[in-house]
Amino acid sequence: MVASKLQVTAQKAFTTRKGFLSTIQTPETDRASEGEENGDKITSNPDLDPTPVEARKWGSFAFFMFEFSVAFAPTSYNVGASLISIGLPYYAIIISAFIASFMCSVVIYFNSRGASIYHVGFPVYVRMSAGIRGSLFFIGIRGVVAILYMATQTYYASELTVVCLRCIFGHKWTDIPNHLPKSAGITSSGLAAFMIFWIIQLPFAWIHPSKVAPVFAAKSIVAPPVLIITMIWALTKAGGPHWELFNSQNHLSHSAAGWAWLKAINSIVSGTLPPLINIPDLARYARRPESIRPMTYGLFFSKPLITIIGILTTAAGNKLFGQAYWNLWDLYGAVLDTYWGPGTRTLVFLASLTQVYATMCTNISSNSIPVGCDLAGLFPRYFTIRRGQILCSILALAICPWKMVYSASSFLSFLGSYVCLITPIAACEIVDYWFVRRGNVHVPSLYKASSASPYWYNNGWNPRAYGAWLCGVGIAISGIAGVLSPGSVPTMAVNLYNTSFILSGATSAVAYFIFNKIWPVKIYPDGPHANEESSFEFMRKSEGYFDDEEVIGEAVLVGSEIGNIEGTGEGVGLEKV
Repeated sequence: MVASKLQVTAQKAFTTRKGFLSTIQTPETDRASEGEENGDKITSNPDLDPTPVEARKWGSFAFFMFEFSVAFAPTSYNVGASLISIGLPYYAIIISAFIASFMCSVVIYFNSRGASIYHVGFPVYVRMSAGIRGSLFFIGIRGVVAILYMATQTYYASELTVVCLRCIFGHKWTDIPNHLPKSAGITSSGLAAFMIFWIIQLPFAWIHPSKVAPVFAAKSIVAPPVLIITMIWALTKAGGPHWELFNSQNHLSHSAAGWAWLKAINSIVSGTLPPLINIPDLARYARRPESIRPMTYGLFFSKPLITIIGILTTAAGNKLFGQAYWNLWDLYGAVLDTYWGPGTRTLVFLASLTQVYATMCTNISSNSIPVGCDLAGLFPRYFTIRRGQILCSILALAICPWKMVYSASSFLSFLGSYVCLITPIAACEIVDYWFVRRGNVHVPSLYKASSASPYWYNNGWNPRAYGAWLCGVGIAISGIAGVLSPGSVPTMAVNLYNTSFILSGATSAVAYFIFNKIWPVKIYPDGPHANEESSFEFMRKSEGYFDDEEVIGEAVLVGSEIGNIEGTGEGVGLEKV
């Protein structure tokens, strides 16, 4: 009888729109109705709240391994390999890699410091500079592009999966008949490989970001040796790299060489850009702020290393096979074609399988987790990070990336505009935290849609951030037309676009700083604490709360004894609300 009543109740819940939405609603905090005075439905959920103490599991080693592992993926290898074609000598490309890595290391530290102290992810962190309502647009930009990248990276991983399956089944795999038309953009066997990888990758969407560190640690252990061994094998087998591949293209004028150098820096950065903007989503789980420092070393050394591996392996492969293979799966395919045998099949299988795993890790850190966080930020009533990651995986399948890659190569070039769209957002975040607020964040105000909040600005939007973002995007975006349709815009516009990381970032940073000097912002909310001390990171000791305020979420550190958890010698008290 009771079971029957429950069944009827459940059925009614799903037969009405209101009942369905109520059923899928996430656990909410007491702030669910705040902001309604402004006609808003801005809410939070446990994934948007400041990270509780028990979830702060990322230590120094985890951050180092994560950033070291980021570079060791097929896409980063491709960047290093393809840079040969821009006409720079190999040593110039390597120098560019070190310069780009240094800049990325600086940006990633500056953009993660605040999140590691106040323990909030990107969707909440960006509210400081963009405004509580204004943040939604920036969150949306990041989320849409991350879904597209999730789809294309999944497709690239499926190409490596094809190599693995060929190693296992040989001609039984390659002889699978194709029943799909050419317009499909994929073969029957290719679609099968894509689905196999997609099914393997899907369960990782259930892993919460606070618990995903071991996945990246494993990648750091297995991926670098495989690529290094691949390079050594190619160099040994070919008797050294094909240096003529560089020399034949090294005829640039001084001006052209300068622009090519900047383009190389921009290209190397573009492969590392997602972590630069996404890092607050992981830095929020730091055990203490000092834990994030080693990741800068991991990034600085790994990026030049993968660049060197890419250019030397490609140059050796060109000498060995008579063709420069920019993609790892093409290189491994050529190895199988030339040296087919049990030993070769085994080694190529293991190498390809490792790179399949490396690509999956890249998808998790750069695409899946950010989309999960973004959906939680856009629709906090209905999305947690885990739900968002699952939807991201489904959408990656639904948009048929093989069709996108096959029929619209220009679209992939358009995705390169991610650099000039996203870099200004990171620039505004950095200037806002380090120079405007000097490291002082009032955490409760990040969740209040009220004019008293310093992050409410003009009806929830910060025109300073949007003005600076438009300046950064506008100075470089016109060059996209020249990339998609060569000759359609002046060469200078394309050159500016090819330096968009430096140009857009610097322009937005300077503009945002100037706008805030002309129109200063509030540091603290209206009320008794409006004129509180604002020395650098004054609010750090209480993690963004004043003494008379209740904390948000399950458990955060407040008070005067931080002890072993914070590791600073300052004091802590543990309170739950």
